[in-house]
Amino acid sequence: MLKEVLKEISRIRVYSTTSIANNLNMDEELVKEAIFQLIRLGYIVEDETRPNCDTKCGGCAYSSICSISTIKTLRITDKGKLLLNNI
Repeated sequence: MLKEVLKEISRIRVYSTTSIANNLNMDEELVKEAIFQLIRLGYIVEDETRPNCDTKCGGCAYSSICSISTIKTLRITDKGKLLLNNI
């Protein structure tokens, strides 16, 4: 299950536990737990950032929430990339 979630994270552009759960036909709470475990095991890291105002908002996926809230993103670590290469 963890590998499936990691693979889906690598495939999608914008991280959403709801979309991951729907795409994998899983319960959203199970996806949240899988993400927690992937972070704990060092396969992914969660970053929090605010959109850079120097970007062109028309092409930005976050333009509707710009400067309103912090965006959480997931980044696959080198360890996670190695696991994906072995799937």
